[in-house]
Amino acid sequence: MNAQKEQSPGDIDQLNHPASPITRQLNPSGQISRRPFLKRLGLIGLATLPAGALLSAQSKSGNDRDDSRLSKGDVAILQFLAAAEILETDLWQQYTELSLGNEAFQTALEVLDGDMPTYVNQNTRDEFSHQNFLNAYLISKGHRPVSLEPFRKLPSSQATGSNKTAKRLTNLMHLNVDTSWFLRYRLSGNPDFGDTFAQIVDLNNVAGIPNSDLPLPSDPANGYKIQFIANVAGFHFTTVEQGGSSLYTSFLTKVTSLEVLRIVASIGGTEIMHFQTWQDKAGNAPALTDSAGNVIFPELPHAPDATLDGIDHSPPNATNQIMPAPCKFISSGLPLCSVIRPTSAKQAGAGAALAGLTAMGLFRGQSDAFLRFMAELAEEADEARRQS
Repeated sequence: MNAQKEQSPGDIDQLNHPASPITRQLNPSGQISRRPFLKRLGLIGLATLPAGALLSAQSKSGNDRDDSRLSKGDVAILQFLAAAEILETDLWQQYTELSLGNEAFQTALEVLDGDMPTYVNQNTRDEFSHQNFLNAYLISKGHRPVSLEPFRKLPSSQATGSNKTAKRLTNLMHLNVDTSWFLRYRLSGNPDFGDTFAQIVDLNNVAGIPNSDLPLPSDPANGYKIQFIANVAGFHFTTVEQGGSSLYTSFLTKVTSLEVLRIVASIGGTEIMHFQTWQDKAGNAPALTDSAGNVIFPELPHAPDATLDGIDHSPPNATNQIMPAPCKFISSGLPLCSVIRPTSAKQAGAGAALAGLTAMGLFRGQSDAFLRFMAELAEEADEARRQS
């Protein structure tokens, strides 16, 4: 298979899609002070926007001035979401480059599903649209957008297909992948009620992308190496998007503006679409042994019995499900209900999301200034409250 043949003009456009390079400013010492930067709503940095985007933003702000006064909480929520989407775009961009441009990685992903490279590219397109929209919306309402460009410093994969000289925000070489979603969405428990779930596969300090060219999965001696990386990627895709599903849902009760509510609900809905797609594909990850016969990726278990009203609703051999099993929701005294979980601020809010991304290893090699910056954004977002 020639991976390059899978690319289309749309694929290439997406790989080269520009991010909005506007930044909040660090102070001269490089430190990030608490709160004041959220209050400075000047337009420093807007000159880096495309002229057309800036003009339309200025026009809308002028025409809709009475409706442009977002609450401090709404601004904080949008700014954290913009930062989260920039990070997602960065990691998905790396996956797209290799899923379209590296034959071995593409072939290994297609073992999980033949549409994997196409879906990776579409997921990346969505993340670009989210980060660009959220920042443009903030500008249109007279608020400072977010950029993480000062923190773009991590190296790229050196495998064929990757933009080898590009600097990244996220590290996909040493991932700790939380695979507890596999059971969480197949059982009736809910983390918001204190329920915990085992890891279905132990994936610690593993790569989600190759850093060098590897043999095809069909190679009898070493094919397992690229297939293991693809299996990790399939589970990592799901872990990232289930976190996004919970994050957006957790903000719905905090938003004041109906328009911002519409934004959070609508973008959050696509995160759910991403999650349900990837959990289905991850269920096809094959068991693997290394050249010595050691199991390095186990056979996935069948879904637990999903009994509701005395009826077992789980199909046989169901390792690749899309629909979440009904679970506890709002009160343990109410009937089980199929929902996104968790959604509480403690379990799914900005601070929880940031902690999860950090524990994942995505920020290995990043600066303390970056971590402080993200922590400040998360704190402000979690402090948001709906206003009457």
